[in-house]
Amino acid sequence: MTDGVTATDRGGAAPPFAMTGGVVRRDGREVLSGVDLRVGAGDVLAVLGPNGAGKSTLVKALLGLVPLAAGRTEIYGEPPARFRDWRRVGYVPQRLPMGGGVPSTVREVVASGRIARRSRWLPALVTDRAADRAAVDSALEAVGLADRARDSAHLLSGGQQQRVLIARALAGEPDAFVMDEPTAGVDAASQAALAATLRGLAEAGRTVVLVAHELGPMEPLITRTVELEHGRVAREGARNMTGGMTGSAAGSTAGSAA
Repeated sequence: MTDGVTATDRGGAAPPFAMTGGVVRRDGREVLSGVDLRVGAGDVLAVLGPNGAGKSTLVKALLGLVPLAAGRTEIYGEPPARFRDWRRVGYVPQRLPMGGGVPSTVREVVASGRIARRSRWLPALVTDRAADRAAVDSALEAVGLADRARDSAHLLSGGQQQRVLIARALAGEPDAFVMDEPTAGVDAASQAALAATLRGLAEAGRTVVLVAHELGPMEPLITRTVELEHGRVAREGARNMTGGMTGSAAGSTAGSAA
């Protein structure tokens, strides 16, 4: 197993995400059962497994979006309920939330990713507004939607909406990204574009937690894998010095990820 029980990462700093003995129950059954996991700074971790294995539940529990029935989870050393520095974390859900009122444009949705970076007490300075515009422009360009910025986000295809959500997370310029099946319903060209974006994040030392059924063009970027079965960590893998993946069954010390 990974050393998920440790409170700090290498060098004494708290890791971006850590779970110890995580249990999630739903309708009387355990969706997650005794999960230990630590995501170190700079990891590009893929959470794999079949439908119903608990992948989405795991990442939502890491963020505090799903409550634990037992165990503990931390974000940069703090329980989610006490964590306040949300600008450090970017979350990409599976689908664009449907809200009431006037439909938001693509640009408005992406710009909402900047909210966590603003003070709720102080008005935005001119330089802050310029930084916001530049970050939104860069994020739209990164996902290939600069020409759709004025369109209603809810009129886009499912794959395009997924790219909007990725752009929203990118616009916030966080240290860590959590992406729940970002390639679901996305065509091959968009998957390649996402892989290029992830490559840039990895090269910049960002942390990425990625839920996926298949890695496709993102596979070379992955530094660690965790495979779930029936709510438990069944296997773990890490990229070795030659670029290949080595792995072990959960509980084995040989070849386990550090």
